[in-house]
Amino acid sequence: MRVVAIVAVVVVALGVGAWALVGARSPAKEAARKPHGGEAHGESEAEAIRLSPEQRVALGLRVEPMGARTPEAQLAVTGTIVANPDRTVVVAPRTPGRIVKVTARLGDRVAAGAPLALLNSTEAAELLAEAQHAESALSLAQGQADRERALYEAKMRMLETAKGQPTAEAALRELQKVELGRAKQEYIGALAKLELAEAEHERARRLVEGKIGARKDLVRAEKELFTARGELEAVAETIRLTARQELLTADTALAQARAQRDKVRQKLRLLGVTGNGSIGTSTGTNDGLVALRAPFAGTVIERQASEGQLVDPAATPFRLADLSVVWALLDVLETDVDNIARGQAVTIEAGRDTHTGRVMHIADVLDDQTRTVKVRVEIPNPDGHFKPGMFVTAKITTRMAGPARLMVPKEALFLLDDSQVVFVETDEGFRARPVEAGPEVGGWVPIQKGLLVGERVVTQGAFALKAQLVKAKLGEGH
Repeated sequence: MRVVAIVAVVVVALGVGAWALVGARSPAKEAARKPHGGEAHGESEAEAIRLSPEQRVALGLRVEPMGARTPEAQLAVTGTIVANPDRTVVVAPRTPGRIVKVTARLGDRVAAGAPLALLNSTEAAELLAEAQHAESALSLAQGQADRERALYEAKMRMLETAKGQPTAEAALRELQKVELGRAKQEYIGALAKLELAEAEHERARRLVEGKIGARKDLVRAEKELFTARGELEAVAETIRLTARQELLTADTALAQARAQRDKVRQKLRLLGVTGNGSIGTSTGTNDGLVALRAPFAGTVIERQASEGQLVDPAATPFRLADLSVVWALLDVLETDVDNIARGQAVTIEAGRDTHTGRVMHIADVLDDQTRTVKVRVEIPNPDGHFKPGMFVTAKITTRMAGPARLMVPKEALFLLDDSQVVFVETDEGFRARPVEAGPEVGGWVPIQKGLLVGERVVTQGAFALKAQLVKAKLGEGH
């Protein structure tokens, strides 16, 4: 297919170039043209090729100004794919138990929180029983707190209701259906005593005013009235304080019961006990099943779990790794380490697949056996192509020491009459200019002589222009 494409380009070049060469070599222009390349560049330049914009598009030409750049090289190394240790974890139980079901297989990709295995744990069963007790205690505490709150509110209403009644008898009738026990009895009794003291005081006052009773009887009645009022207020205040204290005690007990329930729940969650949101398993029974769950999405890279096996927190039933991003540990010779820097582009090849990454870390310790330094490259691995342990080859793009030099892409350079040539765009058209070039470095060729910084060079389509020159030379031979 490549041969057919090249022939097609040559045919197009020969067709569109016929007019260009004829125009470029007209008698008038031939007479007026002076030698240029030999004086300016040390060697003669070929005929100028003029092309219209349409012809340039047809040939697929790309013209770019050339500038100085720091040479780059590619260092070929080898290495191994490893999982990111920061995203590799052993999934083990937090409590001893016996595995009753294994749900994950080696190589499975699992989501975060997915169960890998279920095991039966004595500690979990005990915690579940404790959780049931805590739930019951919380329910009782909640009921007691609700009752105390209702009593508190009823007592406050009783005090307000009784205060607005004209007599103790009226207050008793109003509060007849209110069941407050001793509190109501004490308050109505104090209210009746106050009512009696008020009546005695009124009688003594009238007798004294009528000069019938003794003054000392009025004084005694006033004292008894003052005492009765104080006793009524004391009874009311005692009812208020007692009600508040009983409500506070109930609320405190409720808070403690809730805290204990939450504490047990947290222990169950830490153990990984399966449940329906409170306690119990996914089937709704409290059988003490503990689920080993994946802490993050990843791949099961190691499995040593089997049904019936006894495991504890020191065991390694599963090893999970997030392989969406892997590391390539490359071995760089100590003689090349000085050319490696963080951030350099790296091309990783494994089989037919090629991926790119960047240097993330350069080890500080040299392997005294291989005389190499480990260079770490992070590689996106969404399709899971790179496997831990896989051997890879890599090319690290490094900058060579030395000043920036004028360089052209290797595609811009070609051989013409045993000379290295580039096509330069001038006012007269495109000219093939001989140059002195150095060795290729990373797809770029340094130009030592024959080209100036800023000159516009054909970087794509030079082969088509070369075909026109070859055709022209063949025509001159006849």
